[in-house]
Amino acid sequence: MPYPELQAVIFDLDGTLVDSRLDFAAMRRELTAPESLGLLEYVETLASEREKQVAMDVIHRHEMAGAEAATWMPGAEALLHELHGQGLPLAIVTRNSRRAAQLTMQRLAMPAVLLKAREDAAPKPDPEALLMVAAEFRLAPQYCAYVGDFRYDLEAAERAGMLPVLYVGDAPVASEHRDHPWVLRDFSDLADWVKPDALRRPA
Repeated sequence: MPYPELQAVIFDLDGTLVDSRLDFAAMRRELTAPESLGLLEYVETLASEREKQVAMDVIHRHEMAGAEAATWMPGAEALLHELHGQGLPLAIVTRNSRRAAQLTMQRLAMPAVLLKAREDAAPKPDPEALLMVAAEFRLAPQYCAYVGDFRYDLEAAERAGMLPVLYVGDAPVASEHRDHPWVLRDFSDLADWVKPDALRRPA
């Protein structure tokens, strides 16, 4: 289904463009983090800066291991190169560290696209990084789509005023997202949503 106003596409990284095999359950066990909080949010609850740094070191170690193990999601490599070749503005917004994200991008020979990592802005579901990308593209948020696999991605996109696209691949859609109107199962479908005239900037 084409989305005629789409002028740029922003992607999540882990679980969307790549499978980094991150074991979040193992990370939670190592950090003794509750299921009710995201890992970065849990770190912020720790009492001292020393505790926070130790916890962030654990997260970063897992992320770097994930970057070393990362492989493309089916169809993501072809789609990213196709859209980049068309000149469509593209970006990646991730909760990962910049170092881990850059390693993933370098290892998989991704096109040179704009990257916003957790050092750059408040982590999703805060929309700050997405709004920064839109500003750098000189586009109103409504002309951008954000593609991700987790509720934080959808929440961030909605709060930014962007089109929230849920990537599920061949997995079932979670019950909480059953009525979500923009579900992506095959990356080739996303190329169909971008009309040829989408590269025109709004006046």
